[in-house]
Amino acid sequence: MAADSGAPHSGGEVLDTLLQQVRDLLQAVFTGPQRVADEVVRRRRGVRAAGGVFGAADLAGLKPTVVQWLTEHPESDGLGFLAAAELLPDRERHIQWWQRGAAGFVPMRLNLDPTCVDVYDYFEMEWYAAARDHGARAVFGPYVDYSAADSYICTFTVPVVDGGEFLGVAGTDLRMSDLEPRLLGLLRRAGHDAVLVGAERRVVAANTPRWLVGSRLPRVPQTRDGVFLAAGEVGLDSGWVLGLADPE
Repeated sequence: MAADSGAPHSGGEVLDTLLQQVRDLLQAVFTGPQRVADEVVRRRRGVRAAGGVFGAADLAGLKPTVVQWLTEHPESDGLGFLAAAELLPDRERHIQWWQRGAAGFVPMRLNLDPTCVDVYDYFEMEWYAAARDHGARAVFGPYVDYSAADSYICTFTVPVVDGGEFLGVAGTDLRMSDLEPRLLGLLRRAGHDAVLVGAERRVVAANTPRWLVGSRLPRVPQTRDGVFLAAGEVGLDSGWVLGLADPE
């Protein structure tokens, strides 16, 4: 979907500027999971070069990297790694993820037993499938994460790959109470009604009560579709689309 390249009054130039600003924000968020991904690859290579077998205990060493990132980025609620099914010899599912707690950073505890009805089967999550099947990053949400943070969040993920071998997914959770104001600060510069829509047509942010965060639009915004003057894809595997419209 291309941005409108018409005259400034059509919103095209404003749209291009805003799209780049949103991309810059997303790129900054993705650097957290990417740092974890790089550390997983580095540690695994080190263990294997020494003739060892990479296991869950080696992943526990990710904590300093995670804690440093979370300390530097208070907008992030949690950060960590979810292992691929073939990565560890001693378990099929494994998570190394730390969250903010009342007394500091605490490991996330989830039921990974596939025989239980309440199993957290991350293999079935859309963002995991995007990494495993397409080597793609993903932005999932906003949604209420009852299984972990128990808050309204967006999850940002990156594939962890070494030499073409899929090792798992690294990701971070951002609370919408922190992310939305940052996005809104960008959209308020639009000079138009502006809405940012996620992959499921759910509103991520809007500079007007015309669109409520979390609500679903009937269709993806498109340039001159009868509602929007201009629309464009954010990219970065986010599935986000930004639309600009005249005020109602």
